[in-house]
Amino acid sequence: MKQGATLLNKNKGFTLIEVLVSIVILSIIAVVSTNFLQSSVDAREESSNKLQDLKEFNIASSIARRDMRQILNVPMRDYFGNNLKGNFIADRASNSLIFTTLVNSSFSTSKVRRVEYLMIDNSLIRRQYFADNPYSYEEFFETNLLDDINDIEFSYLNNSKWYSEWPIDILTKRKIPNLIRITFTKNNLDYEWIINPNIDYVYKK
Repeated sequence: MKQGATLLNKNKGFTLIEVLVSIVILSIIAVVSTNFLQSSVDAREESSNKLQDLKEFNIASSIARRDMRQILNVPMRDYFGNNLKGNFIADRASNSLIFTTLVNSSFSTSKVRRVEYLMIDNSLIRRQYFADNPYSYEEFFETNLLDDINDIEFSYLNNSKWYSEWPIDILTKRKIPNLIRITFTKNNLDYEWIINPNIDYVYKK
């Protein structure tokens, strides 16, 4: 009776091959599950980054369009009171543009401000001065509109021709470009904004 029980207990165990096969199967399941989870995490992170980029683009585009659609065609002066070289100034060397526009402000009765767009360390920066003709070029607050962008270019339409600087002659010193185009690259994708200031007159003293 004891001998039969002993044989029965031996038959209930697992062989080494069965254990190894089970381990291999469990390892395969674990690897597949891990890869699936990692892919899900990567896809979620990529979607989150794209949504964040889209939100960033929308905000930056809205701010730029608001500023440039509310441009005022008026002379700009330096802190000595001298007129600058144009009512809208775009410098190709520094990839910057300066103009006067209307902004929403609850801190002053005047909504007229000088605004500057420029590139600093692959970032598109917006500077808003505290007056339309500030006494100091150091008095402004700065907003980082877009990060990690490359190959940014500003161009300006006048009489069906695009220019990389403004003003381009004596007449355009008192004009605003017909269209403003901003192109740049981010994450190997090319983007283009075209903004219509909707000002077609020449400033007259």
